[in-house]
This record gives sequence, structure tokens and C-alpha cells, in this order.
Amino acid sequence: MRNFATVAAFAAGANALVSRGGNCCFHLKATGGASGTIGQLDDGQNRVYGGLSEAQFCIDSNGAITDENGRGCIVTDDTTQFQCDSGATATPGFSINSQGQLSYNGDSGFVACATGQNGGMNLYTTESDKVTQCKDISLMADSCSGSGSGSSSSSVAVPSSTPGAGHSSPVPVPSSSASVPAPPAKTTVHTTMTTTYCPETESTVPVVTVPSSSTPAVPTGPAPSQPAGSETPSSPQPLCAGLQHSRGSFFSALPDGY
Repeated sequence: MRNFATVAAFAAGANALVSRGGNCCFHLKATGGASGTIGQLDDGQNRVYGGLSEAQFCIDSNGAITDENGRGCIVTDDTTQFQCDSGATATPGFSINSQGQLSYNGDSGFVACATGQNGGMNLYTTESDKVTQCKDISLMADSCSGSGSGSSSSSVAVPSSTPGAGHSSPVPVPSSSASVPAPPAKTTVHTTMTTTYCPETESTVPVVTVPSSSTPAVPTGPAPSQPAGSETPSSPQPLCAGLQHSRGSFFSALPDGY
């Protein structure tokens, strides 16, 4: 139980060192032309060498760095010195890559220049003619890899809107109106009326002699017959003859007065 409490207390202390107020905290070490831990003067100047104790820094998602005293770390305009001033707004743009290397605006190169005080060297982002005896260095963080400016952004691949050479993509064009059914086709009906004309022909109706009551009947002999082998040709009758004859017979059969 005692060992568990000791481990828990150690873990809590480590977390307090690494993170403060949502920011990630770390220590810096110089490598290259000058090597050693980075310490601070009481006024906030960051130096390598000079017998200074190791300083602690914290970085936020915008790449702004503050020191353990809450002072904003800046890059001065005249000499580009990297220092932390009380009441100053921290300069954004710092980042720590996956190997722990500190960069400013994407540039991981720094310089350390002599101060003439106890062998200490101040830190700068670039060399200028206002400082002397400068060495090219890199600054390495002992934690917070992948933190700082641009660490929370991610790029998303966007497919090209232009098709490759030799390929074409048809673009569907939506119809602006609903389809209208075509009107029914015009139909012409031809009616043919056939009229049959039946010419009236005269027909010979045999006259039958009715004997008078005052005239004695005279016997008559048989009618002469046609010689054998001969016959009287009949006249051709029209198709409507029978109808005409029937109609004539019908009207003749009606009593008087109709």
C-alpha cells in the first residue's frame, strides 16, 4: 500500500511538470556548436552555459511559449533574441516535431552568441551584425513531441475535380420540367358508301282472258307446243327484278282505298 501511494505521488508530480493549464511543458537542451541545458537569468534571458539551473517552458496549441514564471517568451525585433519578459504576450509560431526538435515558423535552426558573462551564450533565431561569436545550434525538448503551432490541424485529401487526360466524365443535367405526354395522334376515318342502282325494266305480264258471263265458254284446244328441240330464250332479269315484282304484287294485292 505504501509503495502504491509513492508511485501515485510520483506520477502526479510528473504530470504537473509536463502539463500546466492545458499546455504541454518541457525542458530545452542545445546541441551543435554549443551543447548544454538551457537556463534563465532573473530577467528572463535564456542562455546555454553560464552555470544556470535548468529552466522549464510550456507551449500551447498556437505555438506560444511561456516560462515557469508565466512570462511570455518572445523573439525581439532588433536582434531576434529568444527571451521571456514579464507582462509580454508570447510570440506564436513555435512547434516541437515528433523527434522533439524545436522550430520557429518551420525553421529548426537557432544560433547561440557570446555574452561576455560567465561564458554564457544568449539564444537567437537568426544571426545578426549586432551580436558576435555565434554558433549554430538546435534546441531539443525532453517532452511534448508533436505540440505547438499546426499540431492540431490535419489535412484532408480532396479529390481532384478535373478528370485525368483521356477521360471524360458525363455531367448529368437535371430536367427543368416534368415530361409532358404527347397528344394522341390525329386519326382520319374514311367512310365509303356504296349505292347499288337497279334499273327498272319492263316485263311482259301475260294477259289472262276471263270469260264473260254472257259469252259461252268456247273450249280451247291445247296450246301449240314448241317444236321439239327449240325453246324460247328468256330475257335476263336484273338483280332487283324479283324485289320489284314482289313490290308490285304487294301493292296490287291491297284493297281499294289504301
